[in-house]
Amino acid sequence: MSDTHFNSYFITDTVETATDVIDQLKSLGIPENDIGVVSKDKDIAKADLPEADLTEKSQLPEALKRGAMLGSGSGLFAGVLMATFPVVGFTVGGAAILGMTAGGAAAGAWSASMIGVSENSELVEQFEQALDDDKTLIFCELDASQREQVAKRFSSVKSGTIE
Repeated sequence: MSDTHFNSYFITDTVETATDVIDQLKSLGIPENDIGVVSKDKDIAKADLPEADLTEKSQLPEALKRGAMLGSGSGLFAGVLMATFPVVGFTVGGAAILGMTAGGAAAGAWSASMIGVSENSELVEQFEQALDDDKTLIFCELDASQREQVAKRFSSVKSGTIE
């Protein structure tokens, strides 16, 4: 999947309907890489649908940024603290401060990503009830006329825009 910012969604009841909607999207010229599918339905794995990747389903990107920022800040603080108040026989220079900052960023990003990967993205959280009801979510980037075209063809499919 590409790093597309989705603006449209479709909620389908069956895997067959989801497949039909995706085929319609492809016929409108939407590349498969710009379509994301999220579902808890076990049958969805049997269908060859473009699954949303981890960065789109979870809080991973945001968690990595927060972790790196907080970790580097902590490492920098520890380095400056050690340079300001040296331990007997142990002095810290600029390279050590830089190393502690980088190490803190790496540790912070790693630990935060472990948490972020288990949290649903804000986009997916908006549709949590539909997922709990074994519905299939399809996300993509469409203009208004394309969205209307798909909505007309599939009147039983709930669709809308994402703000």
